[in-house]
Amino acid sequence: MCSAMVERKTALKWVLRKAREGIQYVEHAEGHGDKLFVAVCNLGLEGIVSKRLTSAYKSGPSRTWIKVKNPKSPAASRAIDGTF
Repeated sequence: MCSAMVERKTALKWVLRKAREGIQYVEHAEGHGDKLFVAVCNLGLEGIVSKRLTSAYKSGPSRTWIKVKNPKSPAASRAIDGTF
C-alpha cells in the first residue's frame, strides 16, 4: 500500500475514533464482498459504504463511493414507512 494511502487511512481512523454509534472504520477488504455483505446483514447493521481503493477521499456525493443497504435493517424500514 502506498504511503499516501496509509496516511489517508490513518487520518480516517483518527476522525472516526469518536464517531457516533453505528459508524466504524474497518480495515481494507478485497474480494468476497458478497460474504461481507451477508455478515453485515446477519448482524442487523444498516449496510456498507465503500470506495475504490485508488480513489481519493472527498466530501459530498461521489461516483467512487458506493452505499449498499441491508434491506431488513431498521433504517431501511423507516425509509419505506416514511418514519425517518
